[in-house]
Amino acid sequence: MAPKRNANKVVVTPTRRDSAARSKVKTETEDNESAKSSAQQSAFTRSEYFDSKDNEGDIDKKVNEEEEGEEEEEEEEEESVRNRKRPKVSSTGSGAKKKGSSSSDKFDSREIFIPKRPPKSDGGIPYTKHELHPNTLSFLRELKENNEREWFWDHEAEYRVAKQDFDDFVELLSEGVTKIDETVPPLPVKDLVFRIHRDIRFSNDKTPYKPYFSAAFSRTGRSGHYAHYYVHVEPGECRLGGGMWHMSESNNDGLQSMRRLIDRGGKRLLNVLNHPDMKKFFFRNPNKTPIQQFIDMNQGDALKKGPKGFPKDHKNMKLLCLRSYTVHSILSDSTFDVGSNAIDKILRVFKAMVPLIVFLNAVAMDNEDSEDSEEKNSGDL
Repeated sequence: MAPKRNANKVVVTPTRRDSAARSKVKTETEDNESAKSSAQQSAFTRSEYFDSKDNEGDIDKKVNEEEEGEEEEEEEEEESVRNRKRPKVSSTGSGAKKKGSSSSDKFDSREIFIPKRPPKSDGGIPYTKHELHPNTLSFLRELKENNEREWFWDHEAEYRVAKQDFDDFVELLSEGVTKIDETVPPLPVKDLVFRIHRDIRFSNDKTPYKPYFSAAFSRTGRSGHYAHYYVHVEPGECRLGGGMWHMSESNNDGLQSMRRLIDRGGKRLLNVLNHPDMKKFFFRNPNKTPIQQFIDMNQGDALKKGPKGFPKDHKNMKLLCLRSYTVHSILSDSTFDVGSNAIDKILRVFKAMVPLIVFLNAVAMDNEDSEDSEEKNSGDL
């Protein structure tokens, strides 16, 4: 503030800086009074509220409800994590939402256990190793009519019993095979029995299961490139077989060795196929020779044209076109009836195959017969 001097008195004129200072002081004073008033009003409101017993109970109740809600949310979250990989409850279950129910209804995630169908009663017939139980063939018949995963899962207990029955039968049969053919070693059942699940990746038939039980006996069990003894149990289509199936064009499976042997006459093959036991069990058609029946049995995967390296007019061209060298015999379902001695019947058929199996294994190991090697075209097939 700058003073002005007159003759009689001093006049003080306020400056712009003094006006701003007075304004600031006034504003701070008003703010302090407002804050003080708000604090008094807030204090009065709180004291008035907490003095009321009912309002105090409402606060406690609200806090408890919030805590309970948080606990329920945590429990639901843990339950959802536990049930993340569980199957959903069907619409007929107690946990499904009813039609017309409000969206606020919670989904009941409790798991419903449906008991599986128990296995059939043995009907008073005990399960034994030396024969198949009637329930085993009955299960295969039903599987053929209901070849679906849902049905199979529902009848899994029956499958387990039937599978064990067949495994026991194969175990006893394996002991007999090792006796009639000393080149076949004793092997565990799991290396002999084929799985019942089908490989449908490249097949037009999408049925998931085989309607039969089967097993193969060889130097390496059901796998490997050696000749096999084969048993196939399927109601209405039971059969026995032996030999080599679908031999590859590589020399590893002996196909090239077999063709060279046939080209030189194949005298030993001719002798094997003409054996009386082979005619008795496999070549029963009197109107065809054993070699003609053998060719007919293996036409399924035969070449349509002759293999390379052989003349087109070769006299044994039909034999050279084969890629499987097998024999098979059809069995009736009665073969596996109780008291029919199925093991003995099967072993008699397998025994007739032994010369063919031994011969094919020698060819697979590229150990060609010396009689066929010495003299070309010595035999007439």
